Amino acid sequence: MSRKLPHLLATRRSKTILATILLFYTLLSFHSSNKRLFSQFYPNKKDYTILPTTSHSQNLNLKADVSFNKKKNELHDLRDQLSFAFPYDPQAPIPQRVWQTWKVGTGGKDFPSTFKTYQKTWTASSSSSPSSSEYSQYSLIPDDSIIPLLENLYGTVPLVVRAFKLMPINILKADFLRYLLLFARGGVYSDMDTTLLKPIESWPSQNKSWMDNIINVNTPIPYKNLKVSPVIDGKIQQQPGLVIGIEADPDREDWSTWYARRIQFCQWTIQAKPGHPILRELILNITATTLMSVQDPGLPIKVVLDPTNDEDYNVNYRYQRRNNETYPHSESKNNKNVDGTDIMNWTGPGIFSDIIFEYMNNVLQHNNDILLINPNLNKNEEEDGASVSTSEADSSALSKSTRRFYKKISESLQSSNVMPWEFFSFLKDPVIVDDVMVLPITSFSPDVNQMGAQSSDDKMAFVKHMFGGTWKDDADRNAGHT
Repeated sequence: MSRKLPHLLATRRSKTILATILLFYTLLSFHSSNKRLFSQFYPNKKDYTILPTTSHSQNLNLKADVSFNKKKNELHDLRDQLSFAFPYDPQAPIPQRVWQTWKVGTGGKDFPSTFKTYQKTWTASSSSSPSSSEYSQYSLIPDDSIIPLLENLYGTVPLVVRAFKLMPINILKADFLRYLLLFARGGVYSDMDTTLLKPIESWPSQNKSWMDNIINVNTPIPYKNLKVSPVIDGKIQQQPGLVIGIEADPDREDWSTWYARRIQFCQWTIQAKPGHPILRELILNITATTLMSVQDPGLPIKVVLDPTNDEDYNVNYRYQRRNNETYPHSESKNNKNVDGTDIMNWTGPGIFSDIIFEYMNNVLQHNNDILLINPNLNKNEEEDGASVSTSEADSSALSKSTRRFYKKISESLQSSNVMPWEFFSFLKDPVIVDDVMVLPITSFSPDVNQMGAQSSDDKMAFVKHMFGGTWKDDADRNAGHT
């Protein structure tokens, strides 16, 4: 036994040394692998920003191609990664695809029967509905298919999938998902509690004769940087890349009590081409806001966020909360429930509207060929009649017309390249800003009996929202509204 003991100890010592060497090699390999992966995000040692700001992009032309070194596979930040994974082709047609989402599929016992009626208006197979679309593909995404789908679509942009999984409540995920689907594949997204009133093929964005006619009867509006005609041979060269509607246009002093923004864009129905830069900026903002807002994002948030604009992604500084001295702005982490979550400004119509305005201002300031068309600024025919006095016109026709803001719109565009909210107020006809088409409130909100919305029979009524969501009161309250 005494002879075997030294041999046994030597064997154990050898095994310990060998295990230590293997462990060290494993750690070294893991560190090297991480370093290689890390270098794709941080090509330079001093460049640690992978989540750039979306609110302070004055030095970047958001419409132009985002630059990165494809040969070296250097994707400097999330904006680069999204642009590389989903390049935008403004000349491509809008995909003939309809997206909707719900907790379960149509075959599930919990799928509401009323939704089946609404759904038939969107599906190409529904011959019983005169409004049903001829679009070639309809997709209803149930909850249990969302993560596999996103991992497939956004596998090369893992931060986006991570942010989606980390969102504390499903309402945020529902908003985020619609942007992600349209950015990756394009088409039309519409909530389950909506009905299609007219075939998508008849919408202005799809109607070539309408697009040609709007140029024939409307002169492009000048702005300060305009130097090159945005119209070639008297025609618009492509379909709009993003089609949105007005959700709210409250012409009243207490508008902020009821709505997130003075002009608020609708996000229950959106039409888009894949890769549109506005959706890219929105996804970047929501991803960064989510990583900033959750308790454990799984990465060093102070390293990956732009430290010079650290309030950009703190939802507690947005809009009315910024000026609320009693609110704990420094508390960037948000509760895991509806009561403590500012849905409007995290993923909802508040941040949606902000990103759209920020993008429009950016392209006006960085490009000299942006198309601006607004038929609503044309004179009303009755104003040309001798029987109508100037005072009568001012008090009647002008009081509920975009023309009421003509002077402010002109001064804002021609002196500072800034798109004022008034450009979209009192719309009765669609307007065009570059490749973004904004439809009047009637288009996606007919029959609401306020803010100038007309009935479902109106020529500009395309989708009706049945307002089945029950979370909006909570969302309004958490945005600082009563």
